[in-house]
Amino acid sequence: MAFESWGRRSLVLGTVVAGLGYAQYRRRRGSAASDSRYITERHASAFLVRRRVDGDRLESVREAVAERYADPDDPRPLLGLEGATTASLFLDTGSEPELLWYVEVPRSATADGEDAESRVETAFPLEHDALAATEARVDRELLVHAVNPDRPRTATGADDGPLVVGGAELKDGVDVDLVQLHLKPGLAERLADRFVGLSRRVAAGEIELGPIERWSGAMLEAEEMYTESIVLERRPGGYALCGYMETEAMAGVYDAYYDTRNPVARASEVVLGRVLEEPAGILEYPLGTGLETLAHAVDPDRPRRPEEC
Repeated sequence: MAFESWGRRSLVLGTVVAGLGYAQYRRRRGSAASDSRYITERHASAFLVRRRVDGDRLESVREAVAERYADPDDPRPLLGLEGATTASLFLDTGSEPELLWYVEVPRSATADGEDAESRVETAFPLEHDALAATEARVDRELLVHAVNPDRPRTATGADDGPLVVGGAELKDGVDVDLVQLHLKPGLAERLADRFVGLSRRVAAGEIELGPIERWSGAMLEAEEMYTESIVLERRPGGYALCGYMETEAMAGVYDAYYDTRNPVARASEVVLGRVLEEPAGILEYPLGTGLETLAHAVDPDRPRRPEEC
């Protein structure tokens, strides 16, 4: 358990340094950005959609999810919309229960001018009378998305494994998790807003991140992190980072993180202490996200390299 809790923070550590703590970047020159072997926010988008859950009917929602995604060879119901490649459902059982849907969609599938966020919102993969749309409007922006060029094309990581699995089955396969962290008001929020602008320009191909992208890619492979994304949520009560992770094993992420001198990894703990309201929630054991992974699905042809998007 200790290894898993420490390992889960790798995504946030690396992203805070590469994003909120990142001050230098340069205009794109030549074809360096397009030659990258990593899928990033330039090539794919990731979305997070929430639905409120009646706190007295959590078990009913769990049962409905298990029934809907019972076919291990059909990921389409959980992927939700045409072109989606990776998706997971999480249940937040806290004081205000929610069902959270993470979904990855190549930019080529959302390039028709349609409002991609509204399209994804409409495609939420579960209808149930215990669910309701969130009351408060939350502004969301994708900050970082990264894909390991060797990630598997099954839900468990096995070559002949299923394409969709329930949360219990993930214990014998890949690790999938979602971490939510609140930013301190003021400077940390202004840095987040600044990075949103940077992310937009990166996604548009206007600039490249230079060594930051190379260091982050090296960590992605060393940790055997398959897919990782950071979504910034501007909530009525403040800003939060929501970090999605799909990895071979969280314990391996932990080992790789502490065995490297990679600049992204080594500087991250300092930055976390400055930008998070409660850094102990991610830096100290136990982590305690309060989220249950209910289901995870992948497209059998999901892209692993930019040219496949």
